[in-house]
Amino acid sequence: MTPRPARYLLALCAVAAVLLGALAVPAGAADEDAARAEHVVFIGAPGLMWSDVSASGTPNLAALTGRASSAALSVRTVESTTCPTDGWLTVGAGVRATDERPGGECALTPVPDVAADGTVTVPDLPRIAEHNGKYSYDPELGALAAAVTGSGGCVTAVGPGAAVATADKNGRTPAAYLPDTSALDREAMARCALTLVDLGAAVGGTLPGADPVEGTLTGAGLFQSTSTRDGRARSLDAALGRIITELPPRTQVVVAGIADDGGTPHLRVLMVSGEGFTSGLLTSTSTRQDGMAQLTDIAPSLLAPLGIDAPGEMVGAAVSRTGGPSGAEAVHDLRLLDVGAQAARVVRETYQFFTWLTLLPLAVFAAGIGWSRRLRRTGAPDASRRRVFRVLRGVAVAAASVPAATFLVGLFPWTEAGSPEAAIVGLSLGGAAVLTAAAFAGPWRRHPYGPPGFVAAATVAVLGGDVVTGSHLQLNTLFGLSPLIAGRFYGFGNVAWSVFGMVALFAAAWPVGRMLDAAGRSDREGASRRPAILVLIACGLAAVVIDGWPGFGSDFGGVLALVPGFAVLGLLLTGVRISWAKAGMVAAGAVGTVAVIAVLDWTRPADSRSHLGRFVQQVIDGDAGSVLRRKISDNLGSFDSPVSYLIPVLMALALTALLAPERMRASVLPPAYERISWLRPVLIACWVTAVVGYAVNDSGIQIPSVALLIAVPLAAAVLASVAAERVPGSGQVAGVPPRAQAEPSGAE
Repeated sequence: MTPRPARYLLALCAVAAVLLGALAVPAGAADEDAARAEHVVFIGAPGLMWSDVSASGTPNLAALTGRASSAALSVRTVESTTCPTDGWLTVGAGVRATDERPGGECALTPVPDVAADGTVTVPDLPRIAEHNGKYSYDPELGALAAAVTGSGGCVTAVGPGAAVATADKNGRTPAAYLPDTSALDREAMARCALTLVDLGAAVGGTLPGADPVEGTLTGAGLFQSTSTRDGRARSLDAALGRIITELPPRTQVVVAGIADDGGTPHLRVLMVSGEGFTSGLLTSTSTRQDGMAQLTDIAPSLLAPLGIDAPGEMVGAAVSRTGGPSGAEAVHDLRLLDVGAQAARVVRETYQFFTWLTLLPLAVFAAGIGWSRRLRRTGAPDASRRRVFRVLRGVAVAAASVPAATFLVGLFPWTEAGSPEAAIVGLSLGGAAVLTAAAFAGPWRRHPYGPPGFVAAATVAVLGGDVVTGSHLQLNTLFGLSPLIAGRFYGFGNVAWSVFGMVALFAAAWPVGRMLDAAGRSDREGASRRPAILVLIACGLAAVVIDGWPGFGSDFGGVLALVPGFAVLGLLLTGVRISWAKAGMVAAGAVGTVAVIAVLDWTRPADSRSHLGRFVQQVIDGDAGSVLRRKISDNLGSFDSPVSYLIPVLMALALTALLAPERMRASVLPPAYERISWLRPVLIACWVTAVVGYAVNDSGIQIPSVALLIAVPLAAAVLASVAAERVPGSGQVAGVPPRAQAEPSGAE
């Protein structure tokens, strides 16, 4: 018979499912904010950024911002930068798509062939379709045009890019084709429900630049060199002005910078004006961020005003208007979104933020341990050795405080600083200093687990509170979400989840372990232990709901890893032997919990679902296999550097140290386990969560590497404190077992 504590803990999954069921109120039909339009004109301008828009340089674009709804557009498709052909393919498919890059450079946008009978084909499309088969995004090329013609409408394509967007995998396009904008007048735009215009071609932007500068890609888009950027922006603006003056009645116009224009990714322009849209900002259910949309949102957004439902294979969502500024104020704010994205990218990649955050504390720890050993050998005063360990504890707590501090940066207008890169680093370090001071300010500082436990609890509050209230701190933060990568725009990304999973376990173990110690180790089945078990279940439920609920963390794999982590923590704390049967029950419960969340999300309207609900639909449609293949491929592909191969070795060494510290000569661990009864269980639970997280997430080895980044300093802070206590002359510490007090020093 399963012991009573184990039954309580294994009930976690069932209770989570019931609670989530009670929380879930399927949303009704989505409000149709956008009025029906008779015509939609889409103007694609590869390379157009918000920093290009000004009243003096681009008066037509500037005027449009005063009456349009606007957003920063993430144009990420498959590669780190997006070529014009990639952008047009994605617009036409509603799914990420890409072209080949001979020599690493963007190829010229294919020019269609027009037969004598008017039939239009794009010869390169079969090759492009075959190339996209490598990536498992499974784009249905030309799905946008097919949806319009399937509803009885027609499509006009102006310029090579527009023809590419409308062509199917065989290169055939149902669109009427115009090679440029010279014949695009009111009558031409009124002829069809949807008109796509390649304005990059209209101003010569897809031709090789005459004087490309270093760092750009020849033929990459509208703006290829700083010397011609302003001139091309003015040309685009003039062409846009001519089109706008010719718009027929009841027309919605969409302007988008659908691609990058060089080797650096940026956020681009998106504006929607006309039927159903007035001044303000745009949002979509795929981003849940005011003023933010992504390239895959464009296809559904072009179909919605025509009253056409987006095909199921399209992964984006129609944009809608939300409140916010317009005109010059909107341009300013949206430009700052890109400034923030660039600063975070530079700090991560150029400044090697994560490398320094890993190496500096490790260097200090190694130097401190070596110095302590030298002091012991030379017979230095014990007070000096205690001081070394206390410094190491402070460094460890400070390092563990950095992740939470990076999210708190979002509370400040750091993107307006003269050097946003310096601002984000400075505010992160300053926030970490404040959290560290708070960790050592309260009465908990007297216990070895106190300061790191405080940091863990504070990090849970910051990350959990943010996703519950709308993920406002996630975007453009160092441990958060990057709109340039565009993996997701809300909830927990894999980096943030790795931190959340570790601190949730570390924080929960603190009160539960203290309660179990107070209840007495001998009373394993008694009622006095029941409150502690219920507290652990409550902590586990809260973590699972915060992480997995579609309106909060919206994290699929995170729940699969958190449930085993909390179950292992509870079983070890209560002294219950972990068997294969119990492990299987926990695994089944984790899968069941995720299934409940995903199905409840699936019951909502299609355009309101998160990726959890969309996965259920993909299972129903038989398309889940390609999603799983892509995730497995991404997981295996995460071993992309020599350092990444060291992580499994470090994880294996960490487990050996936890289970058999004498084999690793980790002499500080046994007294620490005796001093803090819950330390070994929580560290093992963190290890289990990190390993399961690796197995079930597409970020792969990044999960345990980030987990180590937060778990190691938290554990190091505890161990340094215990080591300081064990130096002779440190005095009796409340709660330390007498046997531990009597043991000789040498903890390091």
